[in-house]
Amino acid sequence: ELQALKTLRIGENELTGVIPTELGNLRALTSLQLYVNQFTGQIPSELGELQALKTLSFHGNELTGAIPTELGNLRALTWLQLYCISVLHIRILSQTANNKLTSIVPTELGNLLALTKLEMRINQLTGAVPSELGHLQGMTDLYLSFNQLAGKVPTELGKLQSLIRLFLHVNDLTGSIPPEFVNLQALESLYLNGNEMTGTLPTELGKLQAMKYLSLDHSEFTGVVPTELGSLQALITLHLGNNNLTGPIPSELGKLKALKTLSMYQNQLTGAVPSELGHLQALETLSLYHNQLTGAVPSELGKLQSLETLALSSNQLTGAVPSELGKLGVNTSI
Repeated sequence: ELQALKTLRIGENELTGVIPTELGNLRALTSLQLYVNQFTGQIPSELGELQALKTLSFHGNELTGAIPTELGNLRALTWLQLYCISVLHIRILSQTANNKLTSIVPTELGNLLALTKLEMRINQLTGAVPSELGHLQGMTDLYLSFNQLAGKVPTELGKLQSLIRLFLHVNDLTGSIPPEFVNLQALESLYLNGNEMTGTLPTELGKLQAMKYLSLDHSEFTGVVPTELGSLQALITLHLGNNNLTGPIPSELGKLKALKTLSMYQNQLTGAVPSELGHLQALETLSLYHNQLTGAVPSELGKLQSLETLALSSNQLTGAVPSELGKLGVNTSI
């Protein structure tokens, strides 16, 4: 009977049961927020009748099943916190946690040309990442992490020149990093860790000058660490641990003045620890354990006044521990 109701916000409570189908009768509703409760069951198809709706938030519940296709009728919708769905004229499509909605990622999402944020993390999504997502030229954020997505990362994602954050970590993705990613000049965060990806690290990654967070650990990458990564002057974290990387640690990494975390543990890296790493005055974590590094521990590491963790164990390092390290209040494992 609340035909004039425009806003219904009952998020962050302990509400249970199914979402009432009668909510579909509130035709004046512009905002429906049911997030962080204990709702179960499926999303009512009747919600597709809410033509004035702009915000629809379901995240953090215990919903199951598929998204009703009727939600594709919500032409005014600008923000959907849920999971994957085909909805026209959405600007933000996101899902933040506890739902266990199952589906493939619909190829129809490639029709949402106004979409800027697509967030569908922490579900049980399967199938491939649709190449059609490469049509979304205004996309700035793509979150598909913590699902069961498989197949290769589509090369078409390299067309998303507005993309700032790309989170595909902890899935079952295979194949190599597309060299087309060189076109993602706005990209600041690239998370591909926790997959089954293979191949070498593209030298083109060194051209992504906006990059701040690069996480490629816990995969099956091979080959050498590209010296071109030393060109990423904005880089704050570099995670390459637990792969099958070989060869030396590039001395060029010593140019990364903003770097706080350098993690390259559990690979097959050889050669010496570059003394140039002593130039990384912002460095807080240096993790190089479980490799095949040789030679002495460089005394230049004693210059890293911001260093909190130094892990060099399980290598083939020789010589004395530099006295300079005694000046650092770090958690040291040598």
